[in-house]
Amino acid sequence: MAHAMMEVKDVRALQRLAAESSRSFKPRPPKTRSRAALLEMIDLLSRWSAAGLALIAGIAVYLAIIAGRGFPARATAWIALLVCSVWVCRRMRAQFRSGAAIAARPFRWRASYTSCLSVLGVIFASAPILLTPQEAPGLISLQVVVLVMLGGFGAALFHAAHPTSAAAFAVPGALLPILAAIRGGDMILTSALAATSVAGLLVVFTLSRTIARNAGRRNPRTRFVRREIEPTGRYVENAPTQATSKKAI
Repeated sequence: MAHAMMEVKDVRALQRLAAESSRSFKPRPPKTRSRAALLEMIDLLSRWSAAGLALIAGIAVYLAIIAGRGFPARATAWIALLVCSVWVCRRMRAQFRSGAAIAARPFRWRASYTSCLSVLGVIFASAPILLTPQEAPGLISLQVVVLVMLGGFGAALFHAAHPTSAAAFAVPGALLPILAAIRGGDMILTSALAATSVAGLLVVFTLSRTIARNAGRRNPRTRFVRREIEPTGRYVENAPTQATSKKAI
């Protein structure tokens, strides 16, 4: 009885109703970079990151040697934490480059790799605080602070293909040495480190933007309209971009 009372609509009426309901939903803004560009940046991250990890390991060994003469317990604990973190990062990178199962999910690998880099970056940048106490000789403390900052920004440049991975080294490498200089009460060194941090962060940001822009130019988005499903189950059409399908082909 209830079905008989419902208004019967023909196909054209249903089509008009669907068109009106689809216009009520705002289209998602187009992504800034295509999937091909993101995959190219992930490939650059996996290839360049080996040099960044090697730089961190080399500086860490040198810092452990110079600080281990006066503070062997601190040096042993710090280098043990750092070696474990470097080993995990190198293993994840090697698995991805060798074509393991994780290589079929590059975005998941990038997220996992970045989380490991964040741990490594904090451990490495904490050397001025954990490796040397406040009463350590000034020459050793200065070497630790300078090398940690140079190593952090150097590793960030090798990970500039992914801004979050670069920030995992650049941000701790910029902040923790400044905190160590403030702890020592040397305002001249603190000012110099602050200026160096700003310059280093600017260089890393500029390089990351340049890599992303070049990858986007080599891999433009197409004009094909895609229908994606929102978490609510509704279909939403993405607006087409300016790149033509001929360039994509």
